[in-house]
Amino acid sequence: MDISSSNAPTASKAGPAKRNRVPLSCASCRVRKLRCDRHQPCHNCVMRESSNLCLYAARPSRRQKVTSPAPQSESKATSPVRGRLFDGLFYRSGSHWDSVLSELATLSIQDDLHKDTSNHPQGTAPGLNDELLAVMPSRPAADRLISAFFAPHSFVGPTRYSIHYPTFMKQYEEYWDNSSSATLTWVALLYSIFSLSLKFFPEAKDNSGMSEALGMLYHNKSGQCLERIKTNQTTLQTLQAMIAHGIFGFSHHEEWGAGLITHIGSIVRLAMRLGLHRDPSHFSNLSPFEGEMRRRIWSTIDQIDCLSSFHLGIPTAVRSEDSDTDPPRNLLDTDMEEGMSELPPSRPFSTSVPIGYLLAKFKLSRVMRRVVEFLNSVQRQPYERVLQLDRDLMEAYRSIPPHLQLNNWHNAPNEPAYVMVQKVQLDTLYHQAVTAMHRKYLQEARKDPTFALSQQRSIDSSMTLLRHQATVYREAQPGGCFSNFHGYTITPDSANFSLAAMVLCLYLQYRMRTDQGVPSHTDARVQEIFQALDTSRQIWNNLAGENREAGKVELVLDTMLELLRPKLGLPDRLAPTIDVAVSVDGERGLPQDPSQSGQSASISDVHPDTYGDGAKDSNMDMVDLNWDAWDSFVQAGDFETAYESLLLGQDSTFPIEDLLDPSTSSTV
Repeated sequence: MDISSSNAPTASKAGPAKRNRVPLSCASCRVRKLRCDRHQPCHNCVMRESSNLCLYAARPSRRQKVTSPAPQSESKATSPVRGRLFDGLFYRSGSHWDSVLSELATLSIQDDLHKDTSNHPQGTAPGLNDELLAVMPSRPAADRLISAFFAPHSFVGPTRYSIHYPTFMKQYEEYWDNSSSATLTWVALLYSIFSLSLKFFPEAKDNSGMSEALGMLYHNKSGQCLERIKTNQTTLQTLQAMIAHGIFGFSHHEEWGAGLITHIGSIVRLAMRLGLHRDPSHFSNLSPFEGEMRRRIWSTIDQIDCLSSFHLGIPTAVRSEDSDTDPPRNLLDTDMEEGMSELPPSRPFSTSVPIGYLLAKFKLSRVMRRVVEFLNSVQRQPYERVLQLDRDLMEAYRSIPPHLQLNNWHNAPNEPAYVMVQKVQLDTLYHQAVTAMHRKYLQEARKDPTFALSQQRSIDSSMTLLRHQATVYREAQPGGCFSNFHGYTITPDSANFSLAAMVLCLYLQYRMRTDQGVPSHTDARVQEIFQALDTSRQIWNNLAGENREAGKVELVLDTMLELLRPKLGLPDRLAPTIDVAVSVDGERGLPQDPSQSGQSASISDVHPDTYGDGAKDSNMDMVDLNWDAWDSFVQAGDFETAYESLLLGQDSTFPIEDLLDPSTSSTV
C-alpha cells in the first residue's frame, strides 16, 4: 500500500476541522501492525532489512494548522500510467486489482491484507549456512579485493556505477564487526565483487592461492546465494549483486548466447517489480538518496538489456515506452549520503567524475534501443524512420563529453588506459548501431539512389569498426597503451568486428555485379576496403590460437576473400598492415565525422558502382551472399556442426556453399 496516502489525514466534510493525532510508530510498523520501539531505524525495520523505509510522520508545530495535503494523484500526476509502490517497495500498475484498494474509502481493508507475514514459511529467507561462508576470504585478502574493485583507475564496466561507495564501505565495516548479521543479499554482493576483482585486476592476487579458479568459485557462490533469495525479499542490493554476478558472465565470450537470456530477463523483471522503470519523482515515500540510486541502478540495467539484445539479435526486454526514469545526475559518490534532504546539482563533465561515462553511454543506448526495436519489428518500417534514427544517433554521438570523444590516438600514451577504453567503447557503440541499422538497405541502394545514404553510412561505419579492431589489436601488444590494462575492455575479437567485415564483403560483391563503367579513382576505394578486410582476417588468424571463436571467423572470412580477390582483379596477397591503422583523413584511428556523411564523398561512393563490359563478362558467375544463411551460420545452434564440416570438407546443415547461393537474392 502507499504509506503516504494511507496516513494522510482526511478533512471532515462538515463542522470544524479535527486535530489528528500524529502517529508515533514508523510507517512500516503501522502498515504491518507491529509494536515499534520508535528508534531510527526501529528494530523491526532492521530485522526486515528495510531501514530505508523506517519513516516517521513529521510533528507539526503547535501553531501550525494541520491541513489535508493534496492527493498524490494531483501532485505527482506526470504520467498517464497509474502506478504505486506497495509496502514502500513493490510496484504495481493500475492493471493489478490490489492497486484499486488505494482508492477505496475503507482503507482498513487494505491494512488487513498487508499484515506482517514474517512468520509465514514462504516468506522466510533461508539463512546463510557454513557451506556458503566457508570460502569467505580473510579480512586482509578481502580488503585487497575491495580496494582493487573501487580503485580510481579500475574499470569494471556497469557494475561500479550501481554501487554507492560510502554506503557500501559502511556496511562492509559492519559486516566484519558482526558477521553473524550478514544476509544472503550482502554475501552475494561481496562474492560478486571478489570474483570481478580476481578476474580483472592482477594486483588483487598474491601468492596465497588466489587465482582465476578462485574467482570462478566466488562467482558460483554468489549465484548460490542469489538462488536462495525469495522474490518477495528482493531489494536494491539484490539487483546490485545480480548485476555484478552477470557482468562476470558477460566477459566470457562463450556465454554471449542464449544462456544469458534468463539472467538478463530476471534482472529486468525484478527491477520492474521494484518500480525502477518509473522515475522516483512519482513516489512520495522515497528519499532523494534512494531515488538517485534507483536511477543509477536502472540506467545500468537498461544498458545491459539493450546491448545484450543487440548482440544476441533479439528484441529488448524493456521497450522505449515502458520506462520514464530520468538519467542520474553527474555526481561523485561523496556528493550523496543517505540522510540528505535534496540532491546537489550535477557537476561539469570531466575525467574526475567517473559516472559521466555511464551518462554518455546511457544517451547512446536510449537511441540504440529504438534501433533494436526497428531491426526486430515484424512490420516493414518507412525509410523516414531510419533517417530520424540516424539523426538521433548523430545527436547523441555529438553530445559525448569532450574528454570521452575519440578524436585521435596521438595522445593515447598520455591518457589513462581506462579512459581510452571508454572512448573506444563509446565510439564503437555508435558505429555498431549505424552499421546494423543501415545494412538492411545495401541491396536497395544498388537500384534506388534514395537509399544511397544508407549505403555510405553503413560502409563508412564498418570501415571505422575495422580500423578500431586493428588499432585495439596493435595497442594491446607490448608497449601499447592497452598492454598493461586490466579491466572491462573491448577486445579485437569482438563479434561486432566480424559483423562489420561481412557487411564490407557484401558491399564488394554488390559492386562487382554491375553493367556500366566506373571512374578509375573508385578502384582505390575498393582496394582500401579489401585491405581492411585482409588486415581483419590476419587479426582473427593471429587470435585463433587463444580463442576458438576467432578461428571460426577467420575461416569464413578467408573463404570470402579468396572468392572475391580474383573477381576484383586484386593480387593474390596484399602486404600485411596489422601494425598500422590509418583512417580516411590520415589520422591513426580517427573516425570520420558522421555529420559529413553525404557531403564529402563523391557521387561514385554513395551510388551503386559499375564496371566496364570486360569486368561484366568476368564477373557474371559471381553469386550473391545469402545473408540469411550467414545469420544462421553465425547464430544458430548448428554453428558447431557447420564449422566442423567446413574444416573436414563434409556435408553440414549450413555448408559454405549455402552462404554463396547463386539461386538466392539477398534481402539484406
